Amino acid sequence: MDIEAFFAAMQMPPVARLLGWTVAGWDPEAREFSVRFTAREDFVNPAGTVQGGMLTAMIDDTMGPAVVAASGGTRMCRTIDLHSHFLRPVMPGPVLVRAGVVRLGQQVAFFEASLFDGDDRLCLRASSSASLGALPAAG
Repeated sequence: MDIEAFFAAMQMPPVARLLGWTVAGWDPEAREFSVRFTAREDFVNPAGTVQGGMLTAMIDDTMGPAVVAASGGTRMCRTIDLHSHFLRPVMPGPVLVRAGVVRLGQQVAFFEASLFDGDDRLCLRASSSASLGALPAAG
């Protein structure tokens, strides 16, 4: 499956556009999906760093497509829980998230993810679970 072509053919959700979502890669053997984001100046908190909720949204918006890729484009997911561990502040600029599908069951998927800043420093680690459902057919 050409994952970049698959996602290019889908209508991008508004939140993905807001976050500057771009496919960075898919490793089917590792079941790891990577997305590039743009942490914009208007995402910052009063301290001048990117607000944690925006970073968590980037993590979440990488884990979902990881299920789509791991299932060959047949499944989607809805987050059940998401645990974020903030390791260092993130400044506005490029961000890379790598999300791995740890387990893809019949009804639940489990993930681990890492977020890196523009200097390739690990800034956030996360784990999550999500309920699975069929991916609606493109209309």
